[in-house]
Amino acid sequence: MIPLVVAQITDFHLQNDPDQDYRGFNVEQHLDRVVDDLLLQTPAVDMIICSGDLVHHGGPEGYQRLSRRLARLPVPSYWIPGNHDAAQLMLESGDQQGGQLNQRTVVAQGWVIILLDSTANPDGQGSGSLSSTELVFLEQQLQQYSTHHCLVVLHHNPLPVGSDWQDRIMLANANQFWAVLGQHRSVRAVINGHVHQASDQLYGKVRVLMTPATSVQFKAGCQQMVLEDDPVLRQPAYRLLTLHRDGLIETSIKRVAG
Repeated sequence: MIPLVVAQITDFHLQNDPDQDYRGFNVEQHLDRVVDDLLLQTPAVDMIICSGDLVHHGGPEGYQRLSRRLARLPVPSYWIPGNHDAAQLMLESGDQQGGQLNQRTVVAQGWVIILLDSTANPDGQGSGSLSSTELVFLEQQLQQYSTHHCLVVLHHNPLPVGSDWQDRIMLANANQFWAVLGQHRSVRAVINGHVHQASDQLYGKVRVLMTPATSVQFKAGCQQMVLEDDPVLRQPAYRLLTLHRDGLIETSIKRVAG
């Protein structure tokens, strides 16, 4: 049976002014490199998931430029906000491509993909939470699609990554999140952005996959923020996931050289 192929791209940090760098990098060019690579991907992906920090404290222009870029790909894209996004502005400004920006649950090929907003109760430093309404939504979707394999998507990492500064701004109510997931055997994996680096962990039997950014990468295992200086690891990147009907997940990080 044909599996479902998903591309997760995350943390674009597009500026209001497309000529303005982010931490010394041209993030517009980085995003273009990723989109160009996706166009060449074989087999072609079935959908794109954009997992937050699409803009960097920007206005509508960044979302509009993102929409135009993603329109080059003949597949739907699904967006969730990160701590640098304005969720309502994201919905209003982005090209909704048939309503996908408002679609929170995607069902295909024996899988259900649940898209969450983890930006409630911001601490001003980068952390965020799942609101009580969001936790109820998660529980309802898991119950409704209990016969499907489940992939959960959010922006903030629900597990530490071993960098002091990043672990302070992870998902603030991760215990509540895991309490909900722990009631459902259908959950196969959680994917997130936010950390600008790759990580593949297990929480019980649930795989937790964290994905590098299209913008810039952060070096792992640091007390304070350090930009990645490895010439391979610093490249813009995205994650490919092949979701099989038996629940197996094959995944890889694609790093896009300039």
